[in-house]
Amino acid sequence: MHSADGNLVLVFNGEIYNFVELRGELRSLGHEFTSSGDTEVLLKAYQQWGPDCVKRFNGMWAFAIWDRRTRSLFLSRDRLGVKPLYYCEHGGRLHFASEIGALRAVLDLREANLAKLHDYLAYGYRTNDGDTFFSGVRELAPGCNLEWRAGRALHSAYWALPEEPLALTHAQASERLQELLADAVRLRFRSDVPVALLQSGGIDSSILATLVNDAIDNGSLGRTDVTAYSAVFPGYAMDESAAIRQLLGTCPHIKGVMLSPDAAHVADDFDSYCAAMQEPMGSAASYVHWKLMQQVRAAGTKVVINGQGADEAWAGYGFYIRGYRLLDLALSRPGEALGELSAMQREMGFGLGSTLAQTAKAMLGRRAASRFRARFKEKTSEVLAPAFQSAHRHHLRDLGMVWGSGNLDRHLRGQVTDYGFNQILHYEDQSSMSQGIEVRSPFVDYRLMELAFRLPDDLKFSGGQTKRLLRETYAHRVPRPIIQSGRKIGFSTPIAAWMSDVPMQKLVADLVNSPDFQQRTVWRPDRLAAKLQDPRHAQAGFPVWRYLMTAVWLQQNGIRNA
Repeated sequence: MHSADGNLVLVFNGEIYNFVELRGELRSLGHEFTSSGDTEVLLKAYQQWGPDCVKRFNGMWAFAIWDRRTRSLFLSRDRLGVKPLYYCEHGGRLHFASEIGALRAVLDLREANLAKLHDYLAYGYRTNDGDTFFSGVRELAPGCNLEWRAGRALHSAYWALPEEPLALTHAQASERLQELLADAVRLRFRSDVPVALLQSGGIDSSILATLVNDAIDNGSLGRTDVTAYSAVFPGYAMDESAAIRQLLGTCPHIKGVMLSPDAAHVADDFDSYCAAMQEPMGSAASYVHWKLMQQVRAAGTKVVINGQGADEAWAGYGFYIRGYRLLDLALSRPGEALGELSAMQREMGFGLGSTLAQTAKAMLGRRAASRFRARFKEKTSEVLAPAFQSAHRHHLRDLGMVWGSGNLDRHLRGQVTDYGFNQILHYEDQSSMSQGIEVRSPFVDYRLMELAFRLPDDLKFSGGQTKRLLRETYAHRVPRPIIQSGRKIGFSTPIAAWMSDVPMQKLVADLVNSPDFQQRTVWRPDRLAAKLQDPRHAQAGFPVWRYLMTAVWLQQNGIRNA
């Protein structure tokens, strides 16, 4: 889109959810509009406020504005990094795009970032450090702008998670949470096309489903029904079919559609799926998400809403974070530590040894704990080439223990800014946009994120319960078995069962016997082949998905330095 005087040119990927309110403000300042969407609002906001316009946006975005008068380029990425923005400085030029495939169309990108690849293969991390799996390709950090002028790039941050605490009572915090989440849902339902939900049996998507159902019921959403899409695996220990059916029984305006991909689907789709993802992904959850997006597209729906972001901000994933909570109490309020430990065992169902092991992990720090897992649990160190490991073993950014309280908060912040969360956002955007679907996440609304990180840990994790404030605030509406569940670890797929089935066995055999697999220098081909071909290793925790994806990614992209 061009400005009326032709001086500014905008390219934009994303949504500015509060564009209606901004358009009203800009009109009061004298701006006129010829369209009804958010793109023109973004452009005129830049004309009015310059780079500071991004501080007024509530949304997800990657955009670039070329100023013909100053011959400068302004790029920006949303606060949490929901939308990707890749770039490459090459020969005095700046190439930028919303996906790496666009850069590969004009640049010879056939070398891997080996340090990045090591962190992924050894530990399972795609850290949010600005690097990608492709050497020379960077991504603009979340909450940052980039100005390109005279062949030079200038980076600046416009947002970060707040540090200062917020003085609210329990009741006030609950009320504020309800206000912000309801408004976040309202803004994300602004659409001239059908909107659907992604539904698991967990707390977060269930809260959103009840909010949507009740808004339909009172007429405030302007719709009569909404479809919710779910992936279920009947017979699998972590299947959530029963919880989903129970939730939908309390939400008459929401129609459930369930998908159950099996090993044959995975094997048939694997090459196409890897090509669509463009980089290796951390788990099979990305494949299931991609299959859901195909089903959503087939139904003619263009927008889906999910519950991502609540676990990271409100202290979910209790299996992994309980050690940080216990460590904080032991160091700062030791008189409460034993009581909390007892509550964890009662509410979450984990044994004493498991909880103490997680506390020890919190004390070790990120890098040491990752190395321990790689050697003794996942056993990835057995299959990686020694030279590859020794060259990059110090690359992973560490997050060490601190004395006193603050370990849980630092871990949660690290999950949002450095680890974990960006992996989820990455695969969700890549899989959804490959199908022309837009994913919107109310819990990623920056106002909710700021609220969560300004509240004390006790409101997020105490009495053996994670996401305490969320549970208590919505306990009156979400079915009791869902809101009180303490064992949910995260979305889980039956990867071990898939690997035991004939279609995946054939796929693995063809892959490990290929010359491309055998000549790779980042791993020991014979050892890795043995791990991938024996389903017992998948059952024991070896991350087969990471290595299968990497093998196909290396092959599809002609990577020559790995």
